[in-house]
Amino acid sequence: MSLPTPERLAAARWFGGKAGAIGRIEECDRLELGGGAALSILRVDGAGLYVWTEGDAAAALLGSGSDPERGAWQFRDAGATLPAGAAERPIGLDQSNTSYVVDERLVVKVYRRIWPGVHPEVELGRHLTHAAHLDCVPAFAGSLHWNGHAVALVQEYVPGEDGWAWGAAAVQAGEVEDIARLGAESARLHAALAGYGASPATAADLRGWREAAGAQLDAAIAAVPDEVADELRGLRPRILAELAALEAPAGPVTLQRLHGDFHIGQVLRAGGGRLVVVDLEGEPTKPVEERSRPGPALRDVAAMLRSFDHLGRYVAREVDPACDVDGWIARAREAYLSAYGPVDERLLRALEVEKETYEFTYAAAFLPEWMYAPVGGMRWLMERGG
Repeated sequence: MSLPTPERLAAARWFGGKAGAIGRIEECDRLELGGGAALSILRVDGAGLYVWTEGDAAAALLGSGSDPERGAWQFRDAGATLPAGAAERPIGLDQSNTSYVVDERLVVKVYRRIWPGVHPEVELGRHLTHAAHLDCVPAFAGSLHWNGHAVALVQEYVPGEDGWAWGAAAVQAGEVEDIARLGAESARLHAALAGYGASPATAADLRGWREAAGAQLDAAIAAVPDEVADELRGLRPRILAELAALEAPAGPVTLQRLHGDFHIGQVLRAGGGRLVVVDLEGEPTKPVEERSRPGPALRDVAAMLRSFDHLGRYVAREVDPACDVDGWIARAREAYLSAYGPVDERLLRALEVEKETYEFTYAAAFLPEWMYAPVGGMRWLMERGG
């Protein structure tokens, strides 16, 4: 095998070590899948473990006669195998992970940065399919693991329109009907996730949220370009005052499992208008243990509301500068929250501010050209309420 060059690895959108130079790249293990297809585990100095694919690895992984256990590699909960030679194609953009449609029936999602421990998307996908029988998520069909690290997820392929596409059309048309349905489906998803286990938040939990949010703000200031950092420094006292509400909700807060990376781009609009929520892995930049930590369902709600703002800014910048973006954002928020049900508005506001600070660090690490979205989103928050 020819290992990827540091330049090729750094150019991959899913590689999170863009802030520093890549040192040594070492192959820790390799799974030969036949026909030139293979999966490799790469150790990258200063940036952890990554998965590198060669050939039609996704299709080969699902080929008939695959051994469910080969050394440190394990294929678990296999719900289906496909004939050898089945076609595969990448789906969507190569983001923090890479997904392939195989035989137009299944999706193999390869986790590019891998962490030890139980992966939330594998764990929750199994629960939502086999225990909750939820139809607004793709059916779980198996997972591949290497030495205690989840390497890939297999699930039902649901053909549909990406949330950024149908959402952008909704912004231009001024429509919020699907957004309202999304609010109702979000409530249904959270009810199913609460069935996996729930507990009350403690005073220590609330204090920890506030402290972590403040640290995240400082991390954002350190990560972004100078002109953005200057703006955030000027807003820092106001933002910290907003984040203080994390420690003072209006009433008791329930902790439960979450989607963890909830935004409109994670919602497909399938045939018959069915809305399907994908990517239950949590924030891909965070360790598995942190992503699996229970939290308030409103954290997902806050993230979805922030995505409406970001979607509007994308449309105004890239698609249709003349459309009424601010008006659509206001209507979308109202439609979503009305369908979702009652919320603690004070806590939701603080969680929105917290989420926006994270978006700065994400843009700096993975998508610098997207920095305009959190900049505009934070300005919108600071100009309205609080």
